[in-house]
Amino acid sequence: MAKKLTVSVVVTVYNEVGNISDLIHSLIHQTLKPAEIIIVDAGSTDSTIATIEQSSNRAIKLIVKKGANRSVGRNLGIATAKHHIIAITDAGCLPQPDWLQKITQPLLSKQADSVAGFYQPVINSLFQQCIAPFIATMPHQFDPHTYLPSSRSIAFTKSAWQKAGKYPQALNYCEDLVFANNLKSRTHMQIVPEAQVLWQLPTNIIAYFHQIKNYAYGDIQAHFRPHLIKIASMYCRYLVFLFLPQLFGVYLFYTIFKHRYWAKTLQATFYLIVIQLTTDLAVITGSLQAIINY
Repeated sequence: MAKKLTVSVVVTVYNEVGNISDLIHSLIHQTLKPAEIIIVDAGSTDSTIATIEQSSNRAIKLIVKKGANRSVGRNLGIATAKHHIIAITDAGCLPQPDWLQKITQPLLSKQADSVAGFYQPVINSLFQQCIAPFIATMPHQFDPHTYLPSSRSIAFTKSAWQKAGKYPQALNYCEDLVFANNLKSRTHMQIVPEAQVLWQLPTNIIAYFHQIKNYAYGDIQAHFRPHLIKIASMYCRYLVFLFLPQLFGVYLFYTIFKHRYWAKTLQATFYLIVIQLTTDLAVITGSLQAIINY
């Protein structure tokens, strides 16, 4: 007798026509089949919705909620889900074939209330190789004791979602870290780094700038203490540079040294310097925008 399907997958999307077909294909071909795949679209203006509607898989359920941010979309999808076990991933991600099986096994066996998976950055260029350590948790940096999962790879029960206070609906950025922090402190979370999705990185410096700026905006908006400390330290660092400009060169040298694994060519060294300065400018821009709009 076939095992009854008891897992719902929830994904939020907005203008993801370039990624949605691959994501759907990956989800419907998991080694553990999801009972339903709930896709909440925030009102895409490209052909994302049409692409989803063209899918013939009966497990897919589309909800269109115009203007919904990620938190609103995820909460809506979870509330709509028919099953108690929820797995979350993102557009722009590609779950590995056994992702759903591995990330839900502790929940199905009732060993945990929530599960943190992992995400591997997809690197197709030297630029992406250089930004990866700035924007992602690299495998050599992974520490299960301090790791907080993003909602690219996470699973939990509906009761754990409620205990964690659900996704904070006022937030569109940093919302997943706030939620994950609540999950980790209020439920029994198990870390399963083998439950992996592949994550698409920005392909150019402008896209990278806007992504970091949005992250910094969300950090301020969410009052997320660990990141607020990092942002404050960066402001202090540049204040010191005003009085001791010679330290700025030391700072750039340290950037190269810290990421020396990736800086094995002159071009990579140049990229690291540009990426560090772009990161700092994006953090300043995003945090100031959040403060002004507070």
